[in-house]
Amino acid sequence: MELKTNKKSLSNMVYRDLKEKILKNKLLPGDKLIEMEIASELDVSRTPVREALKKLENDGLVTSFPRKSYIVSKISVKEAKNLYIVRKSLEPLCVELLAEKGLGKNTKYFQEINKELGIAIDNEEEELAQNLIIEWNLALVKSLNNEILYEVMTMVNKRLYRFGNFIFKNKANYGKHYKNLQRIYNLIEEKNPEEAREASERTIDAIYEMFEEQADYRMFRK
Repeated sequence: MELKTNKKSLSNMVYRDLKEKILKNKLLPGDKLIEMEIASELDVSRTPVREALKKLENDGLVTSFPRKSYIVSKISVKEAKNLYIVRKSLEPLCVELLAEKGLGKNTKYFQEINKELGIAIDNEEEELAQNLIIEWNLALVKSLNNEILYEVMTMVNKRLYRFGNFIFKNKANYGKHYKNLQRIYNLIEEKNPEEAREASERTIDAIYEMFEEQADYRMFRK
């Protein structure tokens, strides 16, 4: 039993390591994933690597070929567009609902994240800023205390994480996006739901435009 548990633990460790590298584009679409090299780098046998790669294939993050070879999956243009369509349908609704209530006891975490994001951008802490941008969106939704909205938006934001790495290849986009988020935040604080919703819609359009400008389509599939 202990041996089984240890094997599962090693497989999960490899899975988490590779998944993080793929999501943060440390491993790029089209990169080969060689079992022996990964095993050597992480100081494990090939079995947990093989199990982790199968799991990543189920997630759609790697693609397998004959003779058990793998590459990092190319990104789907269609998936990106569909995710932004869903986001533009739901996130402005969340902004509008929160702006109707305004900031209060239930929004303290959201307010803290907003402050931390500003500090991270001022200090040019890029990876932290990118993580906080995702957390900003989730904290916004969490403030509504609507479990269904939170569940759906968590899924959407997690799947968009990989695309975010393209958006912020241009470092100037951190400041542009933060300025847009601050506009939304101020309108929520002012309890102006109509303008807050419109600002949210414009922000999502702007970030998709940033994505299109920065994306390297050699890494994409149709």
